[in-house]
Amino acid sequence: MKSLLRPAVLAKNVSFTRMNIYRLASNDAKKQEKEPPKTEEIVKNISVEKYGAITTLNIDRAKTRNSLDEATLREMAAAIDAFDKDTEAKVLVFNGEGGSFCSGFDMDEVGTKGYHTLRDAASRLLRRPLCDKPTIAAVTGYAVAEGFELAIACDLRIIEDTAVVGCLGRRFGVPQSLFGSRRLTSLIGLSRALDLLMTGRLISGTEAHAMGLTCKLTSTGTALGESVKLAKSLVKFPQNALIMDKLAAVNSQLNPNSEESMREEAIISTLMGGAMEDMKEGVKKFQKGIGKHGKFYRLTDVPLKDWELEESIEEVTIESNKEEKKS
Repeated sequence: MKSLLRPAVLAKNVSFTRMNIYRLASNDAKKQEKEPPKTEEIVKNISVEKYGAITTLNIDRAKTRNSLDEATLREMAAAIDAFDKDTEAKVLVFNGEGGSFCSGFDMDEVGTKGYHTLRDAASRLLRRPLCDKPTIAAVTGYAVAEGFELAIACDLRIIEDTAVVGCLGRRFGVPQSLFGSRRLTSLIGLSRALDLLMTGRLISGTEAHAMGLTCKLTSTGTALGESVKLAKSLVKFPQNALIMDKLAAVNSQLNPNSEESMREEAIISTLMGGAMEDMKEGVKKFQKGIGKHGKFYRLTDVPLKDWELEESIEEVTIESNKEEKKS
């Protein structure tokens, strides 16, 4: 009897096992439907990754702390336009590979190709707002000069406490190239904006958050993850009303339509010629190593005045006389 029952029991076990395998397979299929597969597109200087409705644009020039040369700017413009046209894409996250967000225009290329070449290549970044859809900057490491401007051009910023931001173009006479002055003032007010714009001083992620520049302060190595998490929360909302409210807020601050604002833009444009000359000298200094690595001291050679020279000569004479007396 036992020998007759064994095949029946085994048969039952086999069928039960098959059912479990089928159920597990169906559960895996459901999970795959819920979590869309990640796609990645790699260009020369950037990589674009898509996680369903979330797109990340990663600047990948870690050797220069993700500086922006002409090729990178044009690749970024194409990627942003593609995001705009993608009906499935809802939120764009900007990120820098290798521990830094972006160190601004490539100064060596400014020296060889000229400032206007890079600014023309960056024209897509001048749009206010940057995109109609939501944009987030995951700020890590250095976000300086035009890299700082790119971060504040985004709608929201998540910054790491060890990040360093500021208007480092001040050292070399490079003006704010991406409407950074207006954007910065609208975010933190005139007094604080003038402090950063005129002195060019660097501030930490912690101080930037205290100023109101960012929506969240996070620890080192977590900005991108927190930004994607924030993007997921935005994707859940109905997008039409979200975009309408965002555009109304941005336009009220950044696109005032008045005679005064147009006159100010005209005055600013007349100063560009002189700024270009300063910039040429600034590029030469940069290539010689002056002011690199964020240094603000010894930016100019200060000749000694006549009275300083006379005093130094007298001191040397006195010292030499003392030595003669001793001998």
